[in-house]
Amino acid sequence: MPSFKPTNLWHAEPHTLAKIEIVRRYLYLWFSILGNHSANRLVYIDGFAGPGKYTNSEESSPIAALTAAKAALDRPGSGLGSKECCFLFVEKKKEFAEQLRELISQTSWPTKFKWEVEVGTFEEKVGGILEQIKKERQQLAPTFAFIDPFGATGLPFSVVADILSHRSCEVLINLDSDGIGRLVAAQSIESNRKHLDAIFGDGTWNSELKPALPMRELTPQVLALYKRRLRSLPNVRYVFAFAMNTRESQLNYHLVFASQHPLGLEKMKEAMKAVDKSGAYSFSDDSVGQDLLPFDFDAPGVWAQRMQKALSGVWRNYEEFQDYALNETPFVNPKSMLRHLFDADKVQVQWAGVPARRGSFPEDKIKAICIVA
Repeated sequence: MPSFKPTNLWHAEPHTLAKIEIVRRYLYLWFSILGNHSANRLVYIDGFAGPGKYTNSEESSPIAALTAAKAALDRPGSGLGSKECCFLFVEKKKEFAEQLRELISQTSWPTKFKWEVEVGTFEEKVGGILEQIKKERQQLAPTFAFIDPFGATGLPFSVVADILSHRSCEVLINLDSDGIGRLVAAQSIESNRKHLDAIFGDGTWNSELKPALPMRELTPQVLALYKRRLRSLPNVRYVFAFAMNTRESQLNYHLVFASQHPLGLEKMKEAMKAVDKSGAYSFSDDSVGQDLLPFDFDAPGVWAQRMQKALSGVWRNYEEFQDYALNETPFVNPKSMLRHLFDADKVQVQWAGVPARRGSFPEDKIKAICIVA
């Protein structure tokens, strides 16, 4: 049997290992929750799978996905035993694909786990499957797709949109916003136009991105446009991005999560919060035109001020504050930010019945909330 050649592998930086840990933690929650879903099949797609290991780590995203699913299956009370769990690993390089196939084969996985390593590009393999599903007018099974390209290209928006058009399907994308910005700023823009049209799904980038800007301003513009493109898709209400930086506050890349369901984003933030405390790197805000702001998952002050600025002046139902918290802050709900503003006499509440305890915000008792500017 062939074995790994050290020259085929590379060293995984701390941010790479942290990214894999996020995938592992999230997929454990994903498989655990969807074990109780009515679907008979669950799908994981790894669009840029790689060789399966690193010189300094035995775990890659494909192995993390399989081990997370097995841990969810072994969990007491798991409903996953009645599901077929399908894993599609796509790798462009034949040598890497063979190494990954060998590595996965060394472990005896549960009989309900069906896995396949395909040689080809993400667009060819995943796009082809989705096109066939569309032709047959079928519905894609609940799917989590981890899309982690090597660089700025190879990530067509059309394939991402096709995945997200199906219910219970989510994506986590490694967006090389800095690399995309360099494509925009290049002098030979015509040679990059095809790539940029594919990345954003249309030509909106041409009018919305300003190539003359310094890269530190162009990069967040790229991210903001990509998020808007995702939110323009039908039913995709939950899109969140976070910069992954070294502890020296140097940007590595942005991870972008998109889903039709709020619970997915809640659980993704739980995974992010747990990994952020590892000390290997730090998350940062992705706001356009501002310095990157480290996420302090336990300090609501600055986020409360932003929520006040965005939502003040009119009465709104609790769901609007909930969606804002999920999409625009590190928090899974707005309660800590509302308490912060309440202590400053900036929050008024219309109660549905008997008022709740002072400073608490149980959503089932709230008729509407108004934040004072």
